[in-house]
Amino acid sequence: MKSQLLVSCRGLYKRYRSSEWVFEDAWVDVKQGDFLFLLGASGSGKTTFIQIVAGELPYDRGVVEVNGKDIKSYGSSGLYRWKRKIGIVFQDFRLLGDNTVFENIALPLILMGYSRPDIERRVNAAVRLLKLQGKEDVLCKTLSGGEQQRVAIARAIVHSPGMILADEPTGNLDDLHTSIIFDILKSLHSRGITVVIATHDKRLPLLISNARVIMIKKRRFVEVVPVLRKDMSGLASSE
Repeated sequence: MKSQLLVSCRGLYKRYRSSEWVFEDAWVDVKQGDFLFLLGASGSGKTTFIQIVAGELPYDRGVVEVNGKDIKSYGSSGLYRWKRKIGIVFQDFRLLGDNTVFENIALPLILMGYSRPDIERRVNAAVRLLKLQGKEDVLCKTLSGGEQQRVAIARAIVHSPGMILADEPTGNLDDLHTSIIFDILKSLHSRGITVVIATHDKRLPLLISNARVIMIKKRRFVEVVPVLRKDMSGLASSE
């Protein structure tokens, strides 16, 4: 059975500021059910790609289709519906430090107008999945980096999105906490959620046997064939 295309970028062009190109004639597809790594050096455009797909950043030329429709043609209501179908894990977490774990995870549901019983049910389920039991009333600013990352993931999945976009989700974590986060992401993927991870760490794709690996090289997307995955040296170059 052919996988449905969730995102299709064709001939994508995007500038930084006035003259520096991030993407030039870049092509890439994200299929439903993918576990996809977007590999690139710092400044290569990983975060830019996630922001474009999320509808948070415009691009200069080309076509970016989400669910079969050019994202530029979406009005505000269309973008709102699309954003309800995705969850974003930001590189800097973007947690509200003076609010509790429960309040941070509940925030998307509150903004989407869920009822209080639904909010409590969904937040409690996310807390259990991310192994945050007992932390619900703790202020986020007092948590460790690994705990904050788990809260950020819980917030991204609490509304049952079909796709997670994670920007450097293990960038500041040690090997133990990286392993914990990837066990969680693998569990989410096994539930049918499409996972896209932007990272500079060329070791991470080796943790997922069936993952796709797309590197950003010379402002374009290049897919790495499985046979080459064990030799990832030099792939994370933006030039």
